[in-house]
Amino acid sequence: MNNMSATANSPAAATVEPNARQARGHHLRWVVCVAILVSLATLPLYAGFATQRLLVEVFVVFAIATAWNLLAGFGGLVAVGQHVFVGVGAYALFVVSNTLGLNPWWTLPLAAAAAAAFALLTAWPMFRLSGAHFAVGTWVLAELVRIAVLNTETLGAGGGLPLETLRDFTRLQRNAGVYWAALVVGVLALVTARQLLTSRLGLALTAVRDSEAAARASGVSVQRAKVTLWVCAGALTGLAGAVAYMNTLQVSPDASFGLGWTAMAIFIAVLGGIGRIEGPVVGTAIFFVLRESAGQFGAWYFVALGVLAIVTMLVAPGGAWSLVLRRWPTFDPFAMRRWMP
Repeated sequence: MNNMSATANSPAAATVEPNARQARGHHLRWVVCVAILVSLATLPLYAGFATQRLLVEVFVVFAIATAWNLLAGFGGLVAVGQHVFVGVGAYALFVVSNTLGLNPWWTLPLAAAAAAAFALLTAWPMFRLSGAHFAVGTWVLAELVRIAVLNTETLGAGGGLPLETLRDFTRLQRNAGVYWAALVVGVLALVTARQLLTSRLGLALTAVRDSEAAARASGVSVQRAKVTLWVCAGALTGLAGAVAYMNTLQVSPDASFGLGWTAMAIFIAVLGGIGRIEGPVVGTAIFFVLRESAGQFGAWYFVALGVLAIVTMLVAPGGAWSLVLRRWPTFDPFAMRRWMP
């Protein structure tokens, strides 16, 4: 009897309960994820065009907010001009698809590659800046590119470009195809963020964010980590921008290189929680619920958004997700926490 009691109280037995709980949680996550993905993937079969177009916006904005959250929340890179990648990705898709007559859906990887290449080319001048100078520098970069496109006749100048290759598709095909592309972008953003943050690069970025000097002293290649994150965020944002303007069938410099994209991403990250992978998920949900329910109030709607952002930063600096963790401290929907044996 004493031996049985000793075995039950041994350190090895003590790990059985948390490990079993972890396994049950793992299986439950997979069941929930598969159920959600199946319902979203089959949505064009039972939902109208308006719902599909709304969800395209949701997935695209979520991807852009996730990319900004990776830059600022995990890499310490506050980019005010992230929208430059939206425009680069959108214009790359339109130009390549129209010029070569390619199916625009097959051109989406090229749009992401163009945005990644642009991010790599601009990494050297941008990373010679830091702090507020880096933030302003990214905005200046976006403005320079916008003005260049605005004055380039081959890119449609101020009038922009239509996506001519979509004329061969019916409205049903266009809406469903763009919806599925946006769904892939949203899922890709979430998976990329999780894989990146659980990798060695994620640990390096966390160290850089907390103390760049300490990270460099510990052997972390700070410059490489920043450039890798910059390129990944640029590719993800460019891909989201390409899908966003597939949805409108027209791209213009003032819209695609507009500060509104970055402002929306910042608001969503602040509202949901900067530096948490769940932050953009919660922030995007809150933002679109508010927009759909109160958007008809015009200017007062924007006043309410501003007040909400201020109240959030005062009451819950960690965003809405921090309020969830206050109530359920061990809640970990994306399995970012590890049980220690």
